Amino acid sequence: MLTLKHIKALNIEISSKCIAKCPFCSREQKIRPYGNHVITLADFKKLPQTLIKRLKWINFSGNFGDLSTNRDMVKIAEYIKQLNKNTVLGGNTNGSVQDEDWWRSLGQFFKDGSMEFSVDGLSDTHVIHRVGTDYHKIIKNIEAFTRGGGIAHWKFILFQHNEHQIDEAEKIARQIGCSRFMVVPSRDYGGQFKKAEKIKFQIKRDIFHSYDEKAMSTNAVVTCRPLDNGSLYLAADGTVHPCCYAHCMYITEHNASFKFILPLIEKYYAAINFKTTPLEDILKGGYFNEILEKSKTNSYCRMKCNQFRKTIKKELVLIDHR
Repeated sequence: MLTLKHIKALNIEISSKCIAKCPFCSREQKIRPYGNHVITLADFKKLPQTLIKRLKWINFSGNFGDLSTNRDMVKIAEYIKQLNKNTVLGGNTNGSVQDEDWWRSLGQFFKDGSMEFSVDGLSDTHVIHRVGTDYHKIIKNIEAFTRGGGIAHWKFILFQHNEHQIDEAEKIARQIGCSRFMVVPSRDYGGQFKKAEKIKFQIKRDIFHSYDEKAMSTNAVVTCRPLDNGSLYLAADGTVHPCCYAHCMYITEHNASFKFILPLIEKYYAAINFKTTPLEDILKGGYFNEILEKSKTNSYCRMKCNQFRKTIKKELVLIDHR
């Protein structure tokens, strides 16, 4: 049985809202309604303080929303650090919402963790993929975040239309205080979003499939993340899941191999919301017990959570300069 004592980390979709309209985002693939939700400070305080006080890290990274659309984000980060100064905070964002003062205030709570800013090119190319965002505002916000003490990483998604700007983007990243510059492949390519030609690489799904074949050849045992590394995913609507893939599957049905989880979410949906049900009761309930059992033989779980996942994570980064 899964209990609070197993949990060492949280991955939180603090908001389901986003101003961007990136073509390959999960937001563009929804087949179930998923409206505008946020986890407010009042919601967050429903999580047991005993849990927050011993968490190793909290990552604010959602399937559908951007953390900067939650006005309580700074207050939530402050609340966490008041309870546990050693909890490492991380997150990712398009950085195009809120003003410089807000980002400077947030930065003080990300001195030991990091914030990943997605900037896919320069002023003339970034908006091609990050539709609806403002490159110049993002640059100012990153600079404000680093002035506030925050550790900023620049993540550059690679396309044919921006591959000639990598060196210049890295130069700007250094100038505005980023401590890391990463180039990664897109989830997909097609239409005007052509695959880069100068750098040879595999896309994400192909890398996962290649390592899945290795996992099958070794008869690897699938270990679900809550049991393996003690992490949970909290969606902005309050529902609690073993991982972000489970919640994304429910909203998008992105992979037929993972369909076993759909009837479980439907069955337990009203009982797995931490805003209305104590987290410990959720973990002890039928939803997690059934998932942890069924995941042991599920092919999608094996592909995403096999013993090679740390290696896969490294291969997904094409350039990594710190």
